[in-house]
Order: sequence, then structure tokens, then C-alpha cells
Amino acid sequence: MRNLRSPVESVPKPQEPGAAKKDPAARRAPAQPPERANPTENESRLEALIGSIDEIVFELARDGTFLNIWTTNDELLYRPRHELKGQRVSDIIGEDFFRPFALIFDRVLITGRGEELEYSLDVPAGKRWFLARMNRVPSADKDQYTLCLAVRDVTDRKHAEEKLLVSEEKFSKAFRLGPDAITITTMADGRFLEVNDNFLRLTGFSRGEIVGRSSVELGLWTNPKDRHHIVALLKRSGEARDLEVRMSVKSGEVRTLQLSAHTIELSGQPCMIAIIRDVTDRRALEVQLRQAQKMEAVGRLAGGVAHDFNNLLVGILGYSELLKKRLAAQAPLLRMANEINFAAMRARDLTSRLLALSHRQVLRPAVLDLNVLVRQCERLLRPIIGEDVHVILRLDPRTAHVKADPAQLEQVILNLALNARDAMPGSGTLSMETCNIQVDAALARQHPGLIPGFYVRLSVTDTGHGITPDVMPRIFEPFFTTKEIGKGSGLGLSTVYGVVKQSGGCVTVSSQPDQGAAFGIYLPRASELPERRIPAQPGAASSTGTETILLVEDEAVVRDLVCEILRESGYVVLSANSGADAMETTAEHIKPIDLLITDVVMPEMSGPELANILRRARGEMRVLYMSGYTDDAVLVRQGLPENSAFIRKPYTPQQFLQKVRETLDATPRRAH
Repeated sequence: MRNLRSPVESVPKPQEPGAAKKDPAARRAPAQPPERANPTENESRLEALIGSIDEIVFELARDGTFLNIWTTNDELLYRPRHELKGQRVSDIIGEDFFRPFALIFDRVLITGRGEELEYSLDVPAGKRWFLARMNRVPSADKDQYTLCLAVRDVTDRKHAEEKLLVSEEKFSKAFRLGPDAITITTMADGRFLEVNDNFLRLTGFSRGEIVGRSSVELGLWTNPKDRHHIVALLKRSGEARDLEVRMSVKSGEVRTLQLSAHTIELSGQPCMIAIIRDVTDRRALEVQLRQAQKMEAVGRLAGGVAHDFNNLLVGILGYSELLKKRLAAQAPLLRMANEINFAAMRARDLTSRLLALSHRQVLRPAVLDLNVLVRQCERLLRPIIGEDVHVILRLDPRTAHVKADPAQLEQVILNLALNARDAMPGSGTLSMETCNIQVDAALARQHPGLIPGFYVRLSVTDTGHGITPDVMPRIFEPFFTTKEIGKGSGLGLSTVYGVVKQSGGCVTVSSQPDQGAAFGIYLPRASELPERRIPAQPGAASSTGTETILLVEDEAVVRDLVCEILRESGYVVLSANSGADAMETTAEHIKPIDLLITDVVMPEMSGPELANILRRARGEMRVLYMSGYTDDAVLVRQGLPENSAFIRKPYTPQQFLQKVRETLDATPRRAH
């Protein structure tokens, strides 16, 4: 910087050519200052004025020397005022730091145009930011100039700006990288000003296809009233929260969205920022959950009544069988006994179906070839579905094996086929197809209930009238049917759902009105090979005997019936109605007891507890457990030993006697 003379020195003005010389005496006479107000009063008024605008005003000489300082708050100086007067700015802040100021000082003094400079200083209170405004002002000598330096502490403003920048950066990052779709649109016409990548992925549009166009123009709203409702809420309260709307994306698919919006202003124009979350999959899962809860409720109901109902069925089935034997020569009464027996069998089957749809059916899984089972079912179906329905089988010979209950899986196929026949009252085509399939994460998301893995899929497709959208959510509900009264129980598809779920699989369905329906049965692949079963030889097993049997059953109708069945078959029977009664009976009976038949769940003492006590004294006594409970968890909690001899109610007399004989003839095991 040039070393300029201080304005406090008097600089003579050059004499103009041709001007008359003045009297030397007059030239040496001291100049008389103009009349002015009291200097102290003026300075006080000036300081008061400057103090009111919270600034410090310095008058500097051309070389940066402090000439005057005006402020009403000495704390803003961060040092005593007397230390500054007469010092140069560079002496205070250092030559290097002063250099940019010096350049600006020169420009202001030469051009006369004011300039600003923002800078920071480390002061005792910490780092502070200042805004300096520099202007040229005339000195006492009208032909010279000094600098007026007005300094304002802008630390608070600087911090606010930094916070704003941080906020803007955070908003920008949240806008771009947030998990939800975000849009900014005009309030008036819904024109998109900006959208993030998640919104592009959600809708399938490119940025060029969206920005500058309105949501109505793009056909996003399935119900345009939804947008009017959102705008009305924003005008009333400035925000709209968690509204559920449906939008049609570029592919034509309708997605369910959860939308929250707030009003903002951009360039003086009212706009709306919306945060959008795709909840389509969540809603589908909620539907599945509600369906599962309904099934669970029916299951609890069925499981709750099954025990008592099965005990009653044992009595009905058993006594009807005994009646049939004793009424063989009396045709009218025999017919009545047969009708009783037939009604009881139907009641047993109905209970079994209720338990199947609620996942409480007792399954007997086996590794099997699904192709073989489908062919067997196809032969059964031919006479049932009629000649007007054309059946096509597409069975992949490479289809893997599955592990399921053959009888229940056969029922699944028959139910689906009969359901398809009812959907094609005139004529049509029923197709059954098998194949191996690997379910990946994407396919699993499309069908709640599926988990990624290897499956065998059975597809059952018809060309019938299809399923309407209002009926689709309810097709697996127990007792729901669209058929006429008396034409269907509403348990067919419910049973399908329950059996497949209990087998570890999943049922999918797709349908459109008048375009048929396609059911997909996904069953996990089995790693084992099918078991080779040796068919039982008719009449090979005897159901009679002379052994002594202790029967413990708390239900009188079952106890009396079983006693009669066993005694008719030659067995010696001791009966008891509880665990305590059984121990008294055993204590009084000194002869061997060959078999204990006991209910699993009884008051005060369970069947397994009773067996453990009696076996301490009678180690060779075999045990046959029975129960009307269908939930294995209940039996396990009662202590039922694994792989123990067990028969589930209801049973026929012949089934019961065969199980008794099988248990007696089994190789004895050591007592636990």
C-alpha cells in the first residue's frame, strides 16, 4: 500500500497559473475556523446516534491510523478506546491480515465509491464475525479525504446463516435420500416443481415426464376428489397427515399410498410438499393377517369344542355299531341304526374339516410324488365333474417330491376341482399343472405367506366366470359361499387354505370376472425319498383277546361304551373314572394288568402321570393313550411321551379294538 500522508497534516493547494500572488502577511495569518456548535455537544449527539444503530464508526487517516472512534458501547471494541487512538490498523491486526483492507482503502480513496468487507477476528469472547463498510469523507482540509469505517458485529447473523445452510443441506439430503417419496407441487394446479428418485421409482415415470406437468394431467389420481380434499385441508390448517389415497402408476397398477402434506411458499407462490409412503404391501399383509386371525378364531372355537364333541361322537359311533350288530335280523331298526351311524360319520368329517381349515387337523405326513396323486385324483374326478368339463394334465416329470398328508392333499385337489366345476356350469376346461419353482424375495413379496426357497407348485386353472373384486378378499373365509342355500357349505376353499398352510405351504389365487381363476398351491420340496408302504393283509390281525385291561376315562358315555366293546371281545376289564380311582382299583387287584388305557387329559391327574405311578409297581404293563384334543401342544403339556401308543377320538369300535391288539402285541419296552 502506498504510504499516504495523514490528513491531519496541512497539504498546500497548488496555485493556479496566472493567479495573482497574495500578500505574504495575509498568507501567514492563521485561518479562522467557521463558527459551529459546541464540539462536545456535537460529538455526544453523534455517539448517541451511532450507538442507536449498534455500530462502531472509525475515522481513519489515509495510512490507516485511527483518528476518531464513535460508539456508545465500548464492549464492542473488545479493548480500551485509548489503546486504539493514534495506532494504525495494521499494528492492531497485523500486516498480513490488514493487506486486503489496505487495497480496499486505496480503491475507496481514489474512486470515492464505498465498499464492504466481511471478516472474522479472534477476540477474548471467541471468534466473531464483522461487516465493515468503508466510505471516503472530506477531511478538515476540503481538498483531502479520510476514511469512514463503520463496523457491525454480525456474528449472530453469520451463525443463523450457517444454521440455515446446514438446514438446507439436511433438507436437500433428506429430500434426495429419504426412504419415502417426496414431491413439491403448486397448490393451484398440482404442477410438479420437484420430485425425488423414490417418487420416480414408485410411479415409473422419468423426471422429464413429471416435472412441469400436473398430477391430474398424468392421470395419477384414481379419485380426483382426493386432491381437492388434501388442498382443502391445507388451506384450512396448513397440513394434512396420514391420508390414505390410491394412485395409478405408469404401468396402470393401482397403489395404495399414505400421504402427509404441508404448505410452503416458493418465490411468492403457494406450494405443497408431500411425503408419500407406499403401503400397498402392508395393506395386503393386513388383509392376510385379518384372514389368519379369522382362521385362528375358528380354530380356537373348533379346538375348544372338539374334545367334548369327539367324546360324544365316540358314543354315537360306538353304540350305533353295536346296534347294527344286534339288529342284523330286524331290517327297520337296522336301517335306523345305519342312519345314526351315517350322521355320526358326517359329523366326524365336518369336525375334521373345521380343524383342517384352522391348522389343527391331525396330519399324517408322508413323502409322496405329487404327479401320482394328481393322476389318482383325475380318475376320481372324471365321473364327478361331468363330460362337459375338459380336463388337461400338464405334469412335469422332473417335479420333486413333497411331504404332506396324502388323504388331506387329495381333498385339496378334489375341492379345487369341484369348485372349478361349479364356476363352469355349461362347459369349460380344467387344467392341473405341476412344476418345480424357486421362490425369490420379489415373488415372496407378491404373495404374503411365501418365504424364499424351493417349492413344488400345483396350479389348478379353470375357464369359468371368475371371481369379482368384492368377493376375492373373502374366498377363504369359513362358511362364506356365493352358492345358493343348500348348494355349498363354504368350507371347501377354507379347508384348502388350512391344509396347505399346515403343510408349510401357501395358496395364491388370481382371477378376473369372466376370465376364469387360477389357484397356486406351493408346497416345500422334500429332500427324502417316498416311503415304501406294504399294504396290510385283510383279516391278518385279530381284534379279540383275553388279557386284563385297566380303563381310565372321566367321560361316562365313553367309559361305558369302551367297557362293553372290550368285554364283548373277550377282555377282562377294570374301569375307573379318575387317576385316584384307578390307583385304588389297582391296589385291590393282585393279578397282573396287561394294558392301561387312559385318557390323556383328566381332572387332578393326567393320564401320563398316572401311567408313571402305576408302572413303578407293574413295569411290564403296556399303556395306550387316547384323547379328543386335536392340538398336540395340549397333549405335550400333559406329559404325553413321544412315540407312545395313541388313538385319537372319535374312533369306531373296530379301529379301537385293532389299536388295542396292536399295543398288546408290540414288543415290550423298558419302563421310564
